[in-house]
Amino acid sequence: MTNSLRLLLGSLLLGASMLPARGMDAPAAPEAAEHGAQSQEAAAAPDAPNAADAPHQETPAALAEGRNTHWSDSRSPMPFDVMRSVQFLQDQVARGNVRAIRVQALLLRRFGQTFLEAQPDVWNDPRNTRAVALFTFSGGTPDVIQALLQQGRLPENEKPLFEGALAYVQNDLPTAAKKLESVAVDELEPVLAAQVSLALGQIHQLDHPDTAVGHLALARLLAPGTLIEEAALRLGVPLVDADGDHEAGDRLARRYFDAFHDSSYAANFETRYVAMVVGRAMPDPQSTLLAMDGVVEALPVDRRQRLYLAAARRSLVSGNLQFATRSADRAIELAGLQPGDQARATLYRTASSLGIDGQEASRSALDGIDRSLLHAEDQKLLDAAYSVLDSMAKPALMSEVSHVSPDAPETSTILSRARAALDAASLEMKKSQP
Repeated sequence: MTNSLRLLLGSLLLGASMLPARGMDAPAAPEAAEHGAQSQEAAAAPDAPNAADAPHQETPAALAEGRNTHWSDSRSPMPFDVMRSVQFLQDQVARGNVRAIRVQALLLRRFGQTFLEAQPDVWNDPRNTRAVALFTFSGGTPDVIQALLQQGRLPENEKPLFEGALAYVQNDLPTAAKKLESVAVDELEPVLAAQVSLALGQIHQLDHPDTAVGHLALARLLAPGTLIEEAALRLGVPLVDADGDHEAGDRLARRYFDAFHDSSYAANFETRYVAMVVGRAMPDPQSTLLAMDGVVEALPVDRRQRLYLAAARRSLVSGNLQFATRSADRAIELAGLQPGDQARATLYRTASSLGIDGQEASRSALDGIDRSLLHAEDQKLLDAAYSVLDSMAKPALMSEVSHVSPDAPETSTILSRARAALDAASLEMKKSQP
Protein backbone atom coordinates (compact mmCIF):
# COMPACT_ATOMS: atom_id res chain seq x y z
CA MET A 1 0.00 0.00 0.00
CA THR A 2 1.36 3.41 -0.91
CA ASN A 3 1.97 6.11 1.62
CA SER A 4 -0.75 8.32 0.14
CA LEU A 5 -3.34 5.58 0.36
CA ARG A 6 -2.29 4.70 3.91
CA LEU A 7 -2.57 8.33 4.98
CA LEU A 8 -5.96 8.70 3.31
CA LEU A 9 -7.26 5.53 4.93
CA GLY A 10 -6.07 6.78 8.31
CA SER A 11 -7.72 10.16 7.82
CA LEU A 12 -10.97 8.55 6.74
CA LEU A 13 -10.98 6.29 9.78
CA LEU A 14 -10.33 9.28 12.00
CA GLY A 15 -13.08 11.26 10.31
CA ALA A 16 -15.54 8.40 10.70
CA SER A 17 -14.71 8.17 14.38
CA MET A 18 -15.90 11.76 14.78
CA LEU A 19 -19.25 11.10 13.10
CA PRO A 20 -22.29 10.71 15.36
CA ALA A 21 -23.35 7.13 15.99
CA ARG A 22 -26.14 5.91 13.77
CA GLY A 23 -27.45 2.83 12.03
CA MET A 24 -25.70 0.99 9.24
CA ASP A 25 -25.43 2.63 5.85
CA ALA A 26 -27.58 1.48 2.95
CA PRO A 27 -26.37 -1.53 0.95
CA ALA A 28 -24.17 -1.10 -2.05
CA ALA A 29 -25.53 -3.89 -4.21
CA PRO A 30 -28.84 -5.77 -4.57
CA GLU A 31 -29.40 -8.73 -2.28
CA ALA A 32 -32.86 -10.21 -2.84
CA ALA A 33 -33.54 -11.83 0.49
CA GLU A 34 -36.77 -11.15 2.36
CA HIS A 35 -38.37 -8.55 0.11
CA GLY A 36 -38.01 -10.02 -3.37
CA ALA A 37 -35.51 -9.74 -6.13
CA GLN A 38 -35.59 -5.94 -6.24
CA SER A 39 -34.61 -5.44 -2.61
CA GLN A 40 -31.25 -4.40 -1.23
CA GLU A 41 -29.43 -5.37 1.88
CA ALA A 42 -26.30 -4.27 3.66
CA ALA A 43 -23.12 -6.26 3.03
CA ALA A 44 -24.55 -7.61 -0.19
CA ALA A 45 -21.28 -7.43 -2.08
CA PRO A 46 -18.24 -7.95 0.14
CA ASP A 47 -14.90 -8.72 -1.44
CA ALA A 48 -11.34 -9.60 -0.57
CA PRO A 49 -7.95 -9.20 -2.30
CA ASN A 50 -6.88 -11.33 -5.20
CA ALA A 51 -5.16 -14.52 -4.16
CA ALA A 52 -2.13 -13.60 -6.25
CA ASP A 53 -1.65 -10.53 -4.07
CA ALA A 54 -1.97 -12.34 -0.76
CA PRO A 55 1.78 -12.43 0.03
CA HIS A 56 1.84 -8.62 -0.12
CA GLN A 57 -1.20 -8.03 2.07
CA GLU A 58 -0.57 -5.75 5.02
CA THR A 59 -1.80 -6.71 8.42
CA PRO A 60 -4.02 -4.40 10.49
CA ALA A 61 -1.03 -3.95 12.82
CA ALA A 62 1.12 -2.72 9.93
CA LEU A 63 -1.59 -0.32 8.88
CA ALA A 64 -1.98 0.99 12.40
CA GLU A 65 1.75 1.51 12.83
CA GLY A 66 2.20 3.05 9.38
CA ARG A 67 5.05 0.70 8.48
CA ASN A 68 6.44 0.86 4.94
CA THR A 69 5.85 -1.97 2.49
CA HIS A 70 7.98 -3.18 -0.40
CA TRP A 71 5.97 -0.97 -2.79
CA SER A 72 7.28 2.38 -3.83
CA ASP A 73 5.71 5.24 -1.93
CA SER A 74 6.29 7.58 -4.86
CA ARG A 75 3.57 6.23 -7.14
CA SER A 76 -0.16 6.78 -6.93
CA PRO A 77 -2.18 3.86 -5.57
CA MET A 78 -3.13 1.32 -8.19
CA PRO A 79 -6.70 -0.05 -8.40
CA PHE A 80 -5.58 -3.29 -6.78
CA ASP A 81 -4.06 -1.23 -3.92
CA VAL A 82 -7.43 0.40 -3.36
CA MET A 83 -9.26 -2.90 -3.34
CA ARG A 84 -6.74 -4.31 -0.87
CA SER A 85 -7.67 -1.47 1.47
CA VAL A 86 -11.36 -2.15 0.87
CA GLN A 87 -10.76 -5.76 1.86
CA PHE A 88 -9.14 -4.63 5.09
CA LEU A 89 -12.17 -2.48 5.83
CA GLN A 90 -14.57 -5.31 5.06
CA ASP A 91 -12.66 -7.59 7.40
CA GLN A 92 -13.28 -4.95 10.04
CA VAL A 93 -17.01 -4.95 9.23
CA ALA A 94 -17.10 -8.72 9.70
CA ARG A 95 -15.59 -8.14 13.14
CA GLY A 96 -18.19 -5.59 14.17
CA ASN A 97 -16.60 -2.27 13.23
CA VAL A 98 -19.60 -0.33 11.92
CA ARG A 99 -17.36 2.69 11.34
CA ALA A 100 -15.55 0.74 8.63
CA ILE A 101 -18.75 0.63 6.54
CA ARG A 102 -18.71 4.41 6.22
CA VAL A 103 -14.99 4.50 5.54
CA GLN A 104 -15.38 1.96 2.74
CA ALA A 105 -18.05 4.11 1.10
CA LEU A 106 -15.80 7.18 1.38
CA LEU A 107 -12.83 5.30 -0.05
CA LEU A 108 -14.80 4.01 -3.03
CA ARG A 109 -16.14 7.47 -3.78
CA ARG A 110 -12.67 9.00 -3.46
CA PHE A 111 -10.98 6.62 -5.89
CA GLY A 112 -13.72 6.09 -8.46
CA GLN A 113 -12.58 9.13 -10.43
CA THR A 114 -8.92 8.12 -10.23
CA PHE A 115 -9.82 4.84 -11.93
CA LEU A 116 -11.27 6.82 -14.82
CA GLU A 117 -8.25 9.10 -15.02
CA ALA A 118 -5.63 6.32 -14.86
CA GLN A 119 -3.08 6.04 -17.63
CA PRO A 120 -3.90 3.45 -20.34
CA ASP A 121 -0.97 1.22 -19.36
CA VAL A 122 -2.51 0.74 -15.90
CA TRP A 123 -5.06 -1.57 -17.50
CA ASN A 124 -2.36 -3.84 -18.90
CA ASP A 125 -2.06 -5.33 -15.42
CA PRO A 126 -4.77 -7.99 -14.90
CA ARG A 127 -4.73 -7.24 -11.18
CA ASN A 128 -6.08 -3.78 -11.98
CA THR A 129 -8.73 -4.88 -14.47
CA ARG A 130 -10.07 -7.49 -12.08
CA ALA A 131 -9.97 -4.91 -9.29
CA VAL A 132 -12.54 -2.95 -11.32
CA ALA A 133 -14.94 -5.91 -11.03
CA LEU A 134 -14.35 -6.09 -7.28
CA PHE A 135 -14.75 -2.32 -7.05
CA THR A 136 -18.16 -2.64 -8.69
CA PHE A 137 -19.34 -5.61 -6.61
CA SER A 138 -18.23 -3.75 -3.48
CA GLY A 139 -20.43 -0.74 -4.10
CA GLY A 140 -18.29 1.43 -6.33
CA THR A 141 -20.31 3.66 -8.62
CA PRO A 142 -21.34 1.77 -11.78
CA ASP A 143 -20.30 4.66 -14.03
CA VAL A 144 -16.65 3.61 -13.56
CA ILE A 145 -16.98 0.14 -15.06
CA GLN A 146 -19.47 1.44 -17.61
CA ALA A 147 -17.01 4.09 -18.85
CA LEU A 148 -14.08 1.67 -18.93
CA LEU A 149 -16.14 -0.80 -20.97
CA GLN A 150 -17.15 1.91 -23.43
CA GLN A 151 -13.53 3.04 -23.77
CA GLY A 152 -12.35 -0.51 -24.45
CA ARG A 153 -9.92 -0.48 -21.54
CA LEU A 154 -11.04 -3.83 -20.11
CA PRO A 155 -10.07 -7.21 -21.61
CA GLU A 156 -12.43 -8.27 -24.38
CA ASN A 157 -12.30 -11.94 -23.38
CA GLU A 158 -13.52 -11.06 -19.88
CA LYS A 159 -16.40 -8.82 -20.88
CA PRO A 160 -19.05 -11.19 -19.42
CA LEU A 161 -17.49 -10.67 -15.98
CA PHE A 162 -17.56 -6.89 -16.21
CA GLU A 163 -20.96 -6.69 -17.90
CA GLY A 164 -22.37 -9.09 -15.34
CA ALA A 165 -21.03 -7.01 -12.47
CA LEU A 166 -22.52 -3.88 -14.01
CA ALA A 167 -25.93 -5.50 -14.53
CA TYR A 168 -25.83 -6.85 -10.97
CA VAL A 169 -25.36 -3.48 -9.29
CA GLN A 170 -27.93 -1.93 -11.61
CA ASN A 171 -30.39 -4.57 -10.37
CA ASP A 172 -30.83 -6.08 -13.83
CA LEU A 173 -30.75 -9.55 -12.33
CA PRO A 174 -31.72 -11.61 -15.42
CA THR A 175 -28.87 -10.05 -17.41
CA ALA A 176 -26.48 -10.39 -14.48
CA ALA A 177 -27.33 -14.08 -14.15
CA LYS A 178 -26.82 -14.73 -17.87
CA LYS A 179 -23.47 -12.95 -17.95
CA LEU A 180 -22.02 -14.24 -14.69
CA GLU A 181 -23.08 -17.83 -15.32
CA SER A 182 -20.93 -17.77 -18.45
CA VAL A 183 -17.84 -16.81 -16.42
CA ALA A 184 -15.41 -19.67 -15.73
CA VAL A 185 -15.00 -19.06 -12.00
CA ASP A 186 -12.34 -21.76 -11.75
CA GLU A 187 -10.09 -19.54 -13.86
CA LEU A 188 -10.46 -16.55 -11.53
CA GLU A 189 -8.53 -15.69 -8.40
CA PRO A 190 -10.30 -17.40 -5.48
CA VAL A 191 -11.67 -14.20 -3.94
CA LEU A 192 -13.07 -12.87 -7.20
CA ALA A 193 -14.52 -16.32 -7.92
CA ALA A 194 -16.10 -16.23 -4.46
CA GLN A 195 -17.56 -12.80 -5.18
CA VAL A 196 -19.13 -13.99 -8.44
CA SER A 197 -20.50 -17.08 -6.67
CA LEU A 198 -21.99 -14.92 -3.93
CA ALA A 199 -23.68 -12.70 -6.50
CA LEU A 200 -25.16 -15.73 -8.28
CA GLY A 201 -26.38 -17.09 -4.96
CA GLN A 202 -28.12 -13.81 -4.22
CA ILE A 203 -29.67 -13.69 -7.69
CA HIS A 204 -31.08 -17.22 -7.59
CA GLN A 205 -32.22 -17.49 -3.97
CA LEU A 206 -35.86 -16.92 -4.87
CA ASP A 207 -36.31 -18.56 -8.27
CA HIS A 208 -33.83 -21.45 -7.91
CA PRO A 209 -32.93 -21.85 -4.21
CA ASP A 210 -31.22 -25.20 -4.77
CA THR A 211 -28.89 -23.59 -7.30
CA ALA A 212 -28.34 -20.66 -4.96
CA VAL A 213 -27.26 -23.01 -2.17
CA GLY A 214 -24.53 -24.44 -4.40
CA HIS A 215 -23.21 -21.01 -5.36
CA LEU A 216 -23.22 -19.83 -1.74
CA ALA A 217 -21.41 -22.96 -0.58
CA LEU A 218 -18.69 -22.33 -3.16
CA ALA A 219 -18.40 -18.71 -2.04
CA ARG A 220 -17.87 -19.86 1.55
CA LEU A 221 -15.22 -22.38 0.57
CA LEU A 222 -13.29 -19.91 -1.58
CA ALA A 223 -13.21 -17.06 0.94
CA PRO A 224 -13.34 -18.44 4.49
CA GLY A 225 -13.32 -15.95 7.33
CA THR A 226 -14.16 -12.98 5.10
CA LEU A 227 -17.25 -10.85 4.73
CA ILE A 228 -18.02 -12.98 1.67
CA GLU A 229 -18.41 -16.04 3.88
CA GLU A 230 -20.44 -13.98 6.36
CA ALA A 231 -22.89 -12.91 3.65
CA ALA A 232 -23.01 -16.40 2.12
CA LEU A 233 -23.91 -17.91 5.48
CA ARG A 234 -26.44 -15.20 6.21
CA LEU A 235 -28.20 -15.96 2.93
CA GLY A 236 -27.61 -19.69 2.78
CA VAL A 237 -28.66 -20.89 6.23
CA PRO A 238 -32.42 -20.27 5.72
CA LEU A 239 -32.26 -21.74 2.20
CA VAL A 240 -30.63 -24.95 3.40
CA ASP A 241 -33.11 -25.29 6.25
CA ALA A 242 -36.11 -24.58 4.01
CA ASP A 243 -34.97 -27.46 1.80
CA GLY A 244 -35.58 -29.77 4.77
CA ASP A 245 -31.99 -30.34 5.88
CA HIS A 246 -32.40 -28.99 9.39
CA GLU A 247 -29.16 -30.54 10.64
CA ALA A 248 -27.17 -28.73 7.95
CA GLY A 249 -29.09 -25.53 8.64
CA ASP A 250 -28.23 -25.75 12.33
CA ARG A 251 -24.60 -26.58 11.58
CA LEU A 252 -24.20 -23.56 9.31
CA ALA A 253 -26.04 -21.31 11.76
CA ARG A 254 -23.64 -22.35 14.49
CA ARG A 255 -20.73 -21.60 12.15
CA TYR A 256 -22.14 -18.11 11.67
CA PHE A 257 -22.54 -17.45 15.39
CA ASP A 258 -19.11 -18.90 16.15
CA ALA A 259 -17.24 -16.95 13.46
CA PHE A 260 -19.30 -13.79 12.89
CA HIS A 261 -21.26 -13.12 16.07
CA ASP A 262 -19.73 -9.64 16.21
CA SER A 263 -20.40 -8.81 12.56
CA SER A 264 -21.99 -5.46 11.87
CA TYR A 265 -24.78 -7.44 10.19
CA ALA A 266 -25.27 -10.08 12.90
CA ALA A 267 -28.64 -8.59 13.87
CA ASN A 268 -29.84 -9.24 10.33
CA PHE A 269 -28.83 -12.88 10.61
CA GLU A 270 -30.48 -13.20 14.01
CA THR A 271 -33.79 -12.09 12.48
CA ARG A 272 -33.43 -14.66 9.71
CA TYR A 273 -32.43 -17.38 12.14
CA VAL A 274 -35.38 -16.77 14.47
CA ALA A 275 -37.81 -16.84 11.54
CA MET A 276 -36.24 -20.12 10.41
CA VAL A 277 -36.55 -21.74 13.84
CA VAL A 278 -40.11 -20.59 14.45
CA GLY A 279 -41.13 -21.74 10.99
CA ARG A 280 -40.18 -25.34 11.73
CA ALA A 281 -41.26 -25.42 15.41
CA MET A 282 -44.98 -26.12 15.01
CA PRO A 283 -44.87 -29.93 14.65
CA ASP A 284 -42.21 -30.52 17.33
CA PRO A 285 -41.53 -27.51 19.58
CA GLN A 286 -39.40 -29.41 22.10
CA SER A 287 -36.96 -30.84 19.55
CA THR A 288 -36.73 -27.48 17.83
CA LEU A 289 -35.92 -25.78 21.12
CA LEU A 290 -33.20 -28.31 21.90
CA ALA A 291 -31.69 -27.77 18.45
CA MET A 292 -31.77 -24.02 19.06
CA ASP A 293 -30.02 -24.53 22.39
CA GLY A 294 -27.17 -26.30 20.62
CA VAL A 295 -26.78 -23.60 17.99
CA VAL A 296 -26.63 -20.62 20.35
CA GLU A 297 -24.95 -22.18 23.38
CA ALA A 298 -21.59 -20.45 22.79
CA LEU A 299 -23.11 -16.96 22.66
CA PRO A 300 -23.10 -14.66 25.69
CA VAL A 301 -26.14 -15.05 27.92
CA ASP A 302 -27.69 -11.73 26.94
CA ARG A 303 -27.48 -12.63 23.24
CA ARG A 304 -29.12 -15.99 23.87
CA GLN A 305 -31.87 -14.33 25.86
CA ARG A 306 -32.49 -11.90 23.02
CA LEU A 307 -32.86 -14.76 20.55
CA TYR A 308 -35.20 -16.74 22.80
CA LEU A 309 -37.36 -13.67 23.40
CA ALA A 310 -37.50 -12.93 19.69
CA ALA A 311 -38.56 -16.53 19.06
CA ALA A 312 -41.18 -16.32 21.81
CA ARG A 313 -42.72 -13.17 20.41
CA ARG A 314 -42.74 -14.39 16.81
CA SER A 315 -44.28 -17.70 17.90
CA LEU A 316 -46.93 -15.97 19.99
CA VAL A 317 -48.01 -13.69 17.16
CA SER A 318 -48.04 -16.57 14.64
CA GLY A 319 -50.11 -18.76 16.96
CA ASN A 320 -47.51 -21.35 18.00
CA LEU A 321 -48.27 -21.05 21.68
CA GLN A 322 -46.28 -24.05 22.86
CA PHE A 323 -43.03 -22.83 21.33
CA ALA A 324 -43.73 -19.31 22.59
CA THR A 325 -44.07 -20.63 26.13
CA ARG A 326 -40.95 -22.79 25.92
CA SER A 327 -38.84 -20.02 24.40
CA ALA A 328 -39.92 -17.46 27.00
CA ASP A 329 -39.22 -19.99 29.75
CA ARG A 330 -35.73 -20.57 28.38
CA ALA A 331 -34.96 -16.84 28.45
CA ILE A 332 -36.16 -16.63 32.06
CA GLU A 333 -34.19 -19.73 33.09
CA LEU A 334 -30.93 -18.15 31.95
CA ALA A 335 -31.37 -15.47 34.63
CA GLY A 336 -30.03 -11.94 34.65
CA LEU A 337 -32.69 -10.44 32.39
CA GLN A 338 -32.73 -6.67 32.25
CA PRO A 339 -35.99 -5.07 33.49
CA GLY A 340 -37.34 -4.43 30.00
CA ASP A 341 -36.52 -7.95 28.83
CA GLN A 342 -37.98 -9.38 32.02
CA ALA A 343 -41.23 -7.56 31.29
CA ARG A 344 -41.26 -8.94 27.74
CA ALA A 345 -40.53 -12.47 28.91
CA THR A 346 -43.35 -12.32 31.45
CA LEU A 347 -45.74 -10.99 28.83
CA TYR A 348 -44.90 -13.65 26.22
CA ARG A 349 -44.91 -16.46 28.80
CA THR A 350 -48.23 -15.40 30.30
CA ALA A 351 -49.99 -14.58 27.04
CA SER A 352 -49.05 -17.92 25.47
CA SER A 353 -50.28 -19.85 28.53
CA LEU A 354 -53.69 -18.30 29.11
CA GLY A 355 -55.38 -21.60 28.33
CA ILE A 356 -53.22 -23.46 30.84
CA ASP A 357 -52.55 -21.18 33.81
CA GLY A 358 -55.43 -20.12 36.00
CA GLN A 359 -57.14 -16.82 35.27
CA GLU A 360 -56.14 -15.28 38.59
CA ALA A 361 -52.50 -16.26 38.18
CA SER A 362 -52.45 -14.94 34.61
CA ARG A 363 -54.03 -11.64 35.58
CA SER A 364 -51.64 -11.24 38.49
CA ALA A 365 -48.67 -11.84 36.17
CA LEU A 366 -49.96 -9.28 33.66
CA ASP A 367 -50.65 -6.78 36.45
CA GLY A 368 -47.04 -7.10 37.56
CA ILE A 369 -45.69 -5.91 34.19
CA ASP A 370 -44.51 -2.32 34.06
CA ARG A 371 -46.22 -1.13 30.88
CA SER A 372 -43.71 1.67 30.40
CA LEU A 373 -40.94 -0.89 29.86
CA LEU A 374 -42.67 -2.36 26.83
CA HIS A 375 -42.38 -1.31 23.21
CA ALA A 376 -45.59 0.14 21.75
CA GLU A 377 -46.35 -3.07 19.84
CA ASP A 378 -45.83 -5.16 22.96
CA GLN A 379 -48.18 -2.85 24.84
CA LYS A 380 -50.80 -3.87 22.29
CA LEU A 381 -50.02 -7.51 23.00
CA LEU A 382 -50.56 -6.78 26.69
CA ASP A 383 -53.93 -5.21 25.89
CA ALA A 384 -54.85 -8.24 23.80
CA ALA A 385 -53.94 -10.57 26.67
CA TYR A 386 -56.19 -8.61 29.02
CA SER A 387 -58.97 -8.80 26.41
CA VAL A 388 -58.75 -12.58 26.34
CA LEU A 389 -58.82 -12.75 30.13
CA ASP A 390 -61.90 -10.55 30.16
CA SER A 391 -63.54 -12.80 27.59
CA MET A 392 -62.84 -15.81 29.78
CA ALA A 393 -64.53 -14.09 32.69
CA LYS A 394 -67.51 -13.11 30.52
CA PRO A 395 -68.24 -15.93 28.07
CA ALA A 396 -71.22 -14.04 26.69
CA LEU A 397 -68.86 -11.41 25.35
CA MET A 398 -66.54 -13.91 23.67
CA SER A 399 -67.73 -13.10 20.19
CA GLU A 400 -66.99 -9.44 20.74
CA VAL A 401 -63.36 -10.27 21.46
CA SER A 402 -62.89 -12.89 18.78
CA HIS A 403 -64.66 -11.10 15.97
CA VAL A 404 -63.81 -7.44 15.61
CA SER A 405 -66.50 -5.41 13.85
CA PRO A 406 -65.58 -4.78 10.20
CA ASP A 407 -66.31 -1.11 10.80
CA ALA A 408 -63.93 -0.84 13.77
CA PRO A 409 -60.52 0.64 12.89
CA GLU A 410 -57.69 -1.87 13.38
CA THR A 411 -54.81 -0.11 15.05
CA SER A 412 -52.25 -2.78 14.27
CA THR A 413 -51.88 -5.91 12.18
CA ILE A 414 -49.87 -7.39 15.01
CA LEU A 415 -52.68 -6.70 17.46
CA SER A 416 -55.14 -8.49 15.19
CA ARG A 417 -52.86 -11.49 14.84
CA ALA A 418 -52.13 -11.48 18.56
CA ARG A 419 -55.83 -11.58 19.35
CA ALA A 420 -56.22 -14.59 17.07
CA ALA A 421 -53.35 -16.36 18.81
CA LEU A 422 -54.61 -15.55 22.27
CA ASP A 423 -58.14 -16.60 21.34
CA ALA A 424 -56.67 -19.97 20.46
CA ALA A 425 -55.43 -20.20 24.04
CA SER A 426 -58.91 -19.43 25.30
CA LEU A 427 -60.36 -22.20 23.13
CA GLU A 428 -57.78 -24.64 24.46
CA MET A 429 -58.86 -23.77 27.99
CA LYS A 430 -62.52 -24.36 27.15
CA LYS A 431 -61.69 -27.74 25.61
CA SER A 432 -59.84 -28.80 28.75
CA GLN A 433 -62.80 -28.01 30.98
CA PRO A 434 -64.96 -31.05 32.02
